[in-house]
Amino acid sequence: MMKRPLYLLIVLPLLASCRPAWLLTVDPAGTPEYSLGWEDGCDSGLSAEGSWYYKVMFGFKKRPELAANDQYKQGWNEGFSYCRFSLASSKAPSTWESIGMGSGF
Repeated sequence: MMKRPLYLLIVLPLLASCRPAWLLTVDPAGTPEYSLGWEDGCDSGLSAEGSWYYKVMFGFKKRPELAANDQYKQGWNEGFSYCRFSLASSKAPSTWESIGMGSGF
């Protein structure tokens, strides 16, 4: 009887946490400003490409105090593109042929 509430207490925070699993392994190398830009751009890209859930969880993030910083801008643009198109490709239907594996195993 107590297993279900305990299970929900463990699983729900994991589902609501951070980015999709495939993006947790991406660690952009660069200056702290670049990394911050990449993180903000990634969140914005997920929000732009995703459903309402992604829009609520991530939103648009761009720090006005770093608008003149070239490293931040470069990181933001690269993070935005990477995360947006990663999410788009994860939603696309795929077959063994579309990923270059022939007709399957």
